[in-house]
Amino acid sequence: MTRRSLRSDRNGVKQHVKDAKLPEIEVVRILWDVLMDAVQWSGKNQQQNANLALRQVKTWAKLLNTFCTNGKLELELLYKVQVQCYEDTKLMKLFPEVVRSLYDQDVLAEDTILHWFLKGTNQKEGHDDHEAAKTGNIEDRPMTMAIDEDRP
Repeated sequence: MTRRSLRSDRNGVKQHVKDAKLPEIEVVRILWDVLMDAVQWSGKNQQQNANLALRQVKTWAKLLNTFCTNGKLELELLYKVQVQCYEDTKLMKLFPEVVRSLYDQDVLAEDTILHWFLKGTNQKEGHDDHEAAKTGNIEDRPMTMAIDEDRP
């Protein structure tokens, strides 16, 4: 497939979504679920699961980017990833890596990640990220520090 046909495919998908009058926020949630459900997980091998999840993010980053068109939608994707990483044992420790990959693939903006980090709470899901970071349940601080180091 050429680059032009991939772009027209993404635009076609976006047009179908628009025609169906689906809320953008729901599309982002559904898209993430579908992408992760499509992975053929390797059972209990954490490293293989990490590689599979990160490969899936890299493969479908442009499609995610097509629908994550503003900070609110990026933040919703970030919350969706966070919840799935903490509820799914296969992805338990992958949250920082997945977020970094989404950032590297230009799906999540630095400002979105920093907003999430500074705000500290996913109010929809009842997660308190700063408390979790203090107790060592998540490893978001090294990731955000790495982003800060990338700044000029």
